Amino acid sequence: MRDGAEHGELGGHHCQDHSDEETPTSDELEQFAKQFKQRRIKLGFTQADVGLALGTLYGNVFSQTTICRFEALQLSFKNMCKLKPLLNKWLEEADSSTGSPTSIDKIAAQGRKRKKRTSIEVSVKGVLETHFLKCPKPAAQEISSLADSLQLEKEVVRVWFCNRRQKEKRMTPPGEQQPHEVYPHSVKTDTACHDL
Repeated sequence: MRDGAEHGELGGHHCQDHSDEETPTSDELEQFAKQFKQRRIKLGFTQADVGLALGTLYGNVFSQTTICRFEALQLSFKNMCKLKPLLNKWLEEADSSTGSPTSIDKIAAQGRKRKKRTSIEVSVKGVLETHFLKCPKPAAQEISSLADSLQLEKEVVRVWFCNRRQKEKRMTPPGEQQPHEVYPHSVKTDTACHDL
């Protein structure tokens, strides 16, 4: 018999393992997971940072995948219950350490430093979208030229095009061609798009 529900569903379970603190309900776990993710992002830590910090601070190393699954409610209910107190302690430590360098900051510095999320203005997105419709895979020189004209970093423009191509793949049902691939054999895919 399973202690938890199927992936993504917590059901109406209560944790039985923790006598030292009040046992959370599935609703409380769901609420905590949502708040945890928001706080983690606001504090600027990656899921990998959290997993590494848990190992260093409390002796239990967790992978980025485990933290991701916790946030998405995709662990068994029993594992959610086991992880919650550790993540709660980590949050308290991270919250209390803002402004002063502590073990959390040192651990985060060891991990991959996350770049601040780039916000692109609506008008700039429109220009990028127009270029994407003409040419979904611009050459490096064209990306550089476009970045200069929009006053963005070249890497930001390159990543935007990568993300946009991925979005196109997700939006196109299997078996259907993407709009810019109607005649895939008539044009070389590695040739640069012009008129940027």
